[in-house]
Formats: sequence, structure tokens, C-alpha cells
Amino acid sequence: MHIAITGKLGSGKTTVSQLLSSRLGFEIYSTGSIQRKAAADMGISTLELNQRMMNDPSFDHVIDDTVAAVSRERDRIIFDSRMAWHFAVNAFRVFLTIETPEAARRVYLAERGAVEKYSTVEEAEAALEERCALERERFRTIYGVDYTDPANYDLVIDTTHKTSDEVADAIISAYKKAAGEN
Repeated sequence: MHIAITGKLGSGKTTVSQLLSSRLGFEIYSTGSIQRKAAADMGISTLELNQRMMNDPSFDHVIDDTVAAVSRERDRIIFDSRMAWHFAVNAFRVFLTIETPEAARRVYLAERGAVEKYSTVEEAEAALEERCALERERFRTIYGVDYTDPANYDLVIDTTHKTSDEVADAIISAYKKAAGEN
């Protein structure tokens, strides 16, 4: 069984995915890394790439078709992806939520390269809110789903006041129960 982790921007998806990978021995498949690299290669921000993708969903389809194929061909993958919960087969679906001011603080302090560098926490917060709104609208338009709806997930965790280790522990416990590995 796979683990599909999505959540709000800045909620710790990538950090938690890395912890889970080291503890469980799962491979990580990160669509965010693919998107950030594509944006950097184009010399634009991820927000600008998201805006372009609103008018051209072909990049979304490539990513999501690949997630579906990888999930069928391999086992024990951690999908760090906004939409893997919807496309990966046999996946334990996790949503990480966070209060926006804390998400902005984390993203502001994180090293994500020149295309995702912010001058202030407030600038980061505004960019996160805009990007989230664009992604929600894009996925509603393309797939008819709201990735922020908790009903789509097996486990929802608020990471605002939790360490990455606490979040990873909670996911591992719930995953093992769901997979019958207690």
C-alpha cells in the first residue's frame, strides 16, 4: 500500500515524506519537485506556472497520469503530491492542514530557490493564498474535485503546532492500522 500525502502549502508535506521514507523504507515521488523544476527551467515562479496551467491542463494530465502509472507498477511509494490522493491506486490518503500565518512563516524561512523567495512573511502569505486559490479552482475545473475537502482522506492532521516527528508518528500508526500491520 502507498501513502499519498497532500495538504496546504507550507504544512510540511515534503519534510514529513522524507521522515516517512527513512522510517518505512518507501521511495518518494514528489510532483511538487517536478513542478518547481519545470518553473525554474522556464524562469518563472510556481505561482506563474500555476496561472499558465489554468489555461493549459496538459502538464497536470502528464503528472497525474504518471502518478497513476507509478502506483500501479510499483509498491510502497510515498506520493508527495497535491492530487495523488485522487490518482494513486491502493493508497492511504493523508491531508496536512496548517494555519496560514504559520505556513507563510515556514515557507519564508525555507530555502526553495530564487523563484520562490519572498521579501517578507506577509508577501509569502499572500502568495500562498493566491496559489492555493488557483490550485483549488484548477483542480475543480479539470477534475471536478476539491483537494482541500477532508472527506477525501483517510487521515487529516493539523501540523500548526506539531513537530514533523509527531506528524510522521501519527501517519505511521494510522497507516499500519489501515494496512493491517499492527
